[in-house]
Amino acid sequence: MAVTLSSQLESVLRQAAGEGAALASMTVDYGPSSDEAALEPKAWIERATRSLVFAQGELRRADGGLAASASAVFRRAGV
Repeated sequence: MAVTLSSQLESVLRQAAGEGAALASMTVDYGPSSDEAALEPKAWIERATRSLVFAQGELRRADGGLAASASAVFRRAGV
């Protein structure tokens, strides 16, 4: 079974947000559909507060085209 684009994005965003961060919200924008065989994931933190982490991520095809992008908010553990 293939892993969905949104699942791949959630995984890479969760790694960027840090251990124990709980997903509160995620918005996904999809690019034009094509072969999704080899995608390059990338995620980064836009902003973080004491209790929230705001992350951005994208999946790019081998040719550099954008397959999908996402923004997410995570709640930090223990806050």
